[in-house]
Amino acid sequence: MVETTLMILVVLLLLMGIIEFGFLFFTYVRVSNAAREGARAGSLWSMYPHSTLCEHVESSVKGEVEGCTTEGADKNCDIVITLDDGPVDCSSGDPDLEAGEPITVTVDYDFELPFVSGLPIARDIFSSPYLVSRAVVMRVQ
Repeated sequence: MVETTLMILVVLLLLMGIIEFGFLFFTYVRVSNAAREGARAGSLWSMYPHSTLCEHVESSVKGEVEGCTTEGADKNCDIVITLDDGPVDCSSGDPDLEAGEPITVTVDYDFELPFVSGLPIARDIFSSPYLVSRAVVMRVQ
């Protein structure tokens, strides 16, 4: 009885770790897809003159990562657009894009680990939220 109880605890901890890793891997894939969609939207932005570059890229990224908040107290997502001459300042207007110029979209997402954040000892060992970051480069069309 005692050995079974101890083994069940070990197996449950192992199972929770496997599930936690699955959630983290799923989030990594979502952030990768979001960065790719944002870079694609930025590379094709000249075909959509009705919105600014930053709005177009951010809407594409937020469409892929549900719950991505870039403003306010609940901020858990950061989107950075970079061209050859440095990061794009969204408040200063749209940059002039030339065909063939590389555009880089970096997405940083703070993922709250569901099981680790609830366990007192594990919360001290593992950092939660866990930063998931991806950058994708595409050429402007």
